[in-house]
Amino acid sequence: MTTWNLLRDVCNYVGQQHKALCKYGDAKALQTHFSLMSQLNKDFYFEIDIDEDSQIRNVFWVDVRTRAACKYFGDVISFDTTYLTNKYDMPFAPFVGVSHHEHSILLGCGLLSSKDTSSFIWLFECWLRYMSNKPPEGIVTDQCKAMQNAIQCVFPNTRHRWYLWHIMKRILEKLQRFGQYKDMKHMMKTVVYESSTIAEFEREWARFVTKYELGGHEWLTNLYEERHRWVPCYLKQHFWAGMSTTQRSESTNAFFDGYINSSSTLQQFVHQYDNALQHKTEKEYEADFASMSKVIPCGSQSLLERQFQMEYTHAKFQEIQMEFKGKMNCVVDKLFVEGHACRYDVVEEEPIHHGKPEHKIYIVGFNRANMNINCSCLLFEFRGIVCRHSLVFAQERVTKAPNKYILSRWSKNVRRKHAYIRASYGSKVKEPHIERYDGLCKRFYELAEYACESEKTTELLYQHLNAYDCTKTCRESSSRKKKKTMDTVLCDDDPSSNSAVPNTVDVDSSIHSPNVVNRKGRPNSSRLNSRSEVFAKRKRTTHAKTV
Repeated sequence: MTTWNLLRDVCNYVGQQHKALCKYGDAKALQTHFSLMSQLNKDFYFEIDIDEDSQIRNVFWVDVRTRAACKYFGDVISFDTTYLTNKYDMPFAPFVGVSHHEHSILLGCGLLSSKDTSSFIWLFECWLRYMSNKPPEGIVTDQCKAMQNAIQCVFPNTRHRWYLWHIMKRILEKLQRFGQYKDMKHMMKTVVYESSTIAEFEREWARFVTKYELGGHEWLTNLYEERHRWVPCYLKQHFWAGMSTTQRSESTNAFFDGYINSSSTLQQFVHQYDNALQHKTEKEYEADFASMSKVIPCGSQSLLERQFQMEYTHAKFQEIQMEFKGKMNCVVDKLFVEGHACRYDVVEEEPIHHGKPEHKIYIVGFNRANMNINCSCLLFEFRGIVCRHSLVFAQERVTKAPNKYILSRWSKNVRRKHAYIRASYGSKVKEPHIERYDGLCKRFYELAEYACESEKTTELLYQHLNAYDCTKTCRESSSRKKKKTMDTVLCDDDPSSNSAVPNTVDVDSSIHSPNVVNRKGRPNSSRLNSRSEVFAKRKRTTHAKTV
């Protein structure tokens, strides 16, 4: 049997299995899968939005591990819908955060029928409801107007910014008709990326518009009116976990290539999503183990660097090391002291441009009384990383950074609750600590079900728990058994205690699949083919040539 025949037989078998799974319809199979997940874990939630013809319109689902992870990494999220993943052309809408290893971490998912305001409002309300009604502090999206309207409606107090890369890549489309296009492009990028302050940006943007007579250019005028959503100097005073381009969401979309493609059914999609999520979780376990078992050597004898080495994960410590190395290019030019307040003028020698080095001055403030430090570059405010200019407080004989400048968000010594929750319900093999966690949760659920029947039994259970002080006893016992003390940080409120609305669609209800999109040739998508699609296409081409 040739390789091609073997591959064809395998594909036929897989296709038969998929048809068997979906013999009652894709919509029914999707419901069945979600209902099975709900039975395996009470904290798996899903919602299916249907239209007046009982046809699937939008889908949202979230598992308990994702909800637990959102407690730690849901402060800043990226949201993107540019990825088509199924035969219905329903855009995949993932909520993505940044983990302590600088990995993309999924914080909820949806499939939408269209990119209109009502669909986004429905999805955002689902996400908010199942995430303890706690909106993110910041959200990064593209320039979709419908998305912006939905964010203002559902997350009115959330900072909303646009992907800078989405904007800058359109310079060619919008300005290439001008004769001085290359010079205009260079100057615009310089104004956007190099402006350190708002005043500097305003001044340089006005000079840019005046020089090339662009006052009436509609695209640039609209961008300027919304400058607070995309220009770095307007945004860097707030924490964004380093999110500034589409890299975060696009890397998540690329992660699903090889698992799903443009011909996937809804039921195939959620099955493969579960497999992809498990693989992503394994990568996080590996990074956790590496950060705890291996040590990246310090590049200096600094006690400050040693402190970050002991606290941060490998990914974040490497960022800190870059700042320590960059400190070599920084020189204190002036020092002003008034009482406890000190001000340093730090001159940094930047990379050579046009044959000569450039120098930039950063203002660093330090208070000797409360150990507060701030820098005009605002790197700590934006990324949560102490900048190279702030490291001059070593001149104040500071050998230990205050705790407020060592974020627990990046710490390797924090045991996060989602690490104890399995990522895939289809896996038969579980880690010992995850198996113990599942067993304890099952027992606690049984206690809660009995206790909640009356106020008296609830109060009685609280009395027993408080009398024994279970949390303190378990924590002390765990600390004694560990060679290295670790901070145990668990969420105060368990996902099961959230007042989430039950799943809205009964398994026995009659709903229909969305309309299949019939394609002629290549799908209307700019996405790259998955590895499996490329492999299959290569095999077909090779076979055709040999026949």
